[in-house]
Order: sequence, then C-alpha cells, then structure tokens
Amino acid sequence: MLVGVNYPWIDYAWDFGDPPSAWVNPQHAAEWREKKRKQIADDFRAFAEMGLFAVRWFMLADGLSYGVGDEAPRKVGGRWTFDPLPREHHFHKQLCDDFEFVLKTCAELKIKFVPSLIDFHWCHQGVVADAGANIVKGGRFDIVCDPAKSRAFFDAALEPLLEISLRYPGAIYAWELINEPEWVTETRSLMRIRPDENKTVTQDEMSAFIAEGVGRINAKRLPDGRQAFRSTVGFAHWDAIRDWDSAGLGVTLHQFHYYAPDKREIPKHNFSDEYPCFVGEFATTFHRGWPDLKKQDLARTISARLQCLDGKCYPSVFLWSARATDEATTWVDADRQETISFIRASTVGGGNDVA
Repeated sequence: MLVGVNYPWIDYAWDFGDPPSAWVNPQHAAEWREKKRKQIADDFRAFAEMGLFAVRWFMLADGLSYGVGDEAPRKVGGRWTFDPLPREHHFHKQLCDDFEFVLKTCAELKIKFVPSLIDFHWCHQGVVADAGANIVKGGRFDIVCDPAKSRAFFDAALEPLLEISLRYPGAIYAWELINEPEWVTETRSLMRIRPDENKTVTQDEMSAFIAEGVGRINAKRLPDGRQAFRSTVGFAHWDAIRDWDSAGLGVTLHQFHYYAPDKREIPKHNFSDEYPCFVGEFATTFHRGWPDLKKQDLARTISARLQCLDGKCYPSVFLWSARATDEATTWVDADRQETISFIRASTVGGGNDVA
C-alpha cells in the first residue's frame, strides 16, 4: 500500500495565483512567493525522504483570492452571485506559474501530486473576510449551478492547468475536481453538521458540474493515445461513491475520506483493478478512535490505522495531514517516525500500486 499525505494548504485559498493585494503588498509579492516556494520545496523534499509517494493539496479552495474587489462575489436581491474571471485575467497566468512550480518540484523529487481544484467551501454562502478590500470567502456556487459559467470557468482555469500537467504526466497521481461536494449539495446530510443555508447546489447541478469537469480531465491524452490522468472526486464518505454513481459521472479513480462516521467500520476494497479506490483523507488522531481497532491505545496510532487500511486492500491512502491544526491531525516527530517505519516495512514486504 502506498502512503501519501495531505498538504492541504499553507495559506488556505491563496497558495496558487495572486494573493490578495490588501494582504500582500504587490511590491513585496515576489519576495513573498519566493519564500513560500522555498518552504514548499523543503517540505516536499522531506516527504520524499520519508518515503511518502504523493501529496494532495487544495488549490482554489473557497475561492477567496479568485475574484477580489470589484470581481468578488456580490449579493444581489439577497442572493450571492459570481462571474468567472475572464480567460485573459492575470490571475490565471500566476495560477499556472505556481502550479507548474509544484509539478516541477514533484518531478525532480520523484513524488506524485493530487491537485484538488476547489473545496466545498467554494459553494458556501459568501462571508466577507475583508470589507475594505472586498475579499469574500465562498459565494461562488454560480460556477456550479450555471452550466455556462461552469464552461467558462473550466475553459479559463482548468484547461490551462491540464495542459501544463501534460508536460509532467508522471508527476500526477490523480486530478481531483472537487473536495467533499456532499456538504453543499441538497441531499441528505452525512452527519447533520452543516447548516442548511450552505446547501446551495442541487445534486443534479453538482453531478452535471462533476461530469463536465471529469470529462475534461479524462479527455487529455498522451502522445501514444493513452489517457493522461486518472480523475477523482474527494467524497466525504464511501456511500457517496455508490449514491452519486461515481463511475457513471466518469470518475476513473474513486476516493472517499474516513473519520469514523457513525462508528462504522471501513469496508474492504471491492473495486476493480481498472477503476480502484483510494482513501484520500484519514485522521492521524481522532477522539472517537476507529471502530475497526477495538483497543483505544492501538486505535490512536498511525501504524495501526495504516495496517488496518492495508489489510482491507486499499492501494493508497493519504494521511490528514501535514499542515492542518484540527482535531483530526497530529504530525509530531513520533508520528513521522511511525509512518516511516510502516512505509519501510511495506516496501520490503511488497504492496499494491496504482499505475
């Protein structure tokens, strides 16, 4: 089993593309970006040295930096509305430049990348983060609800990123369109922890958005005609893979996240070799433990959780996380050493892979 890590953000929603000028003075943006790139290179080098095979990273996230000032989401008649940035907008150029830096770094270090284009917070009701500069978090669900805006967004933002990816196909493990779409979709709430006002998209609208985006990912071909990338959606729970008909949407590498919902055990991997499934997030620590692991002292160790997932035949898993500071994360030296030990033992003993 391959072990990767979530590196979900350094600055959530402004790691790629232009940072908000109200928060990073344009005169100092080059210095700010160079400092961040050094941190990325150092962190990725450390991941490669640990034996981690891939890194998963949220790119545009809640959209905070994708449209600020006059281009930010706005409230009209009590409803948030948003237009995608025009294709020639400078943001897209910087987005592509930052993305290519990450791919180059991955290629040099022989570590793979899972870019996640948008997070579910993209579709939340808008929240003004900086009134003076008109910086808004979320409020961009028009991009999902309106097919014309979806196409314009994919043309301007996704397609150029896919073209860059074609230069580094060996560095991409999978291309993820959206993280945990269930939380903002008008369907049953998995754990009823999201307010109804943030269910801004119908399942038909979200499914159409996913099918269109995944279709574009799947359409990219290598010079020999083979499909260039596997496509994925980061579903919050394995039930969604069936309930949303992930295969019918065109997804070629299924994915779910595991945080011990409803104290249910993790199912065994029962997907085909052609269209397998990986665990895109699982807690490195969690107060409820894991139902699969009956002894709580074992349930709270990374090695026990990795062994559990390996025993259920998943080809790859991604730790949550290297940078988040929530209750599902611990990433101290002892955790890293546990992970290294598991990877080394797994390498000696063989394991699954997804080409």
